Amino acid sequence: MLQKPKGMTSHDCVDACRKIFKTRKVGHAGTLDPEAEGVLVLGINKGTKIMQYLNQDKKAYRFGVVFNEETDTLDHTGRVVDKREQTDFSRLDDVLRSMLGEYHQVPPAYSAVKVNGKKLYEYARKGEAIPEVPPRKLTVFKLRRTSDLKQTNGLYETELFVKGSKGLFVRQLAKDIAEKLGTTARTSYIVRVESGLFTLEEAHTLSEVKTGRCRLLSFNEALKNIPAHTHETDPAPIKNGRPLSIEHDAKLLRIVDAQNNLLALYRRENNEYRAERVFL
Repeated sequence: MLQKPKGMTSHDCVDACRKIFKTRKVGHAGTLDPEAEGVLVLGINKGTKIMQYLNQDKKAYRFGVVFNEETDTLDHTGRVVDKREQTDFSRLDDVLRSMLGEYHQVPPAYSAVKVNGKKLYEYARKGEAIPEVPPRKLTVFKLRRTSDLKQTNGLYETELFVKGSKGLFVRQLAKDIAEKLGTTARTSYIVRVESGLFTLEEAHTLSEVKTGRCRLLSFNEALKNIPAHTHETDPAPIKNGRPLSIEHDAKLLRIVDAQNNLLALYRRENNEYRAERVFL
């Protein structure tokens, strides 16, 4: 787990780790904006093969929202395109509660979502018309205010915490919250504090990674959010990918031996579990 610093792209971080570990095989479980910081889960060498399972995890963010001002990028780096004079924010906490659960979000213009082979930000930076993108169905699990609202020169700022499903754009969320209040908004900072089971407190800086002061997780540790089933007999059938008849409700199972070593991932199909990935 890396503490991505502000000002670096997620790809910059991947490149840096490729050089540190002397390998081209480095992947990540979900990007962060260049101006965002926080938890970036990386897979090294064979670890890239499990990124698809970690990328589906819930993500949590701490972020600053500035009401009454909108920029073209929806954050503090962009050009101001709208100003408002809203002064009544008494409904803010009610609005936050109303957004819990199912949430339909249109990706912002400055995002890496691809349409017709081009990223939306490529259209935006060239001043071209932004293709229409249908709303995406997301889930907001938690959304609350974590600081008082402060007023400076007609702008009102507060800090929010959100935990949402994969694909949530925090900058767009800030704008959508503001629209329910009759104004607009942008973010002033974004910090990813959780990515699945991984937290910011556990993540390492690039400096720590460079000097070897970091601990790499085993596949079993990294996938501990997937329910486990202990296979106590001969592991040969597992290593050969044979189907298993297991009484379990989970769609995906982590098969471990009696010593808690990871053997395989199995997915439920009809009335049995079939091997999806075997770890020899």
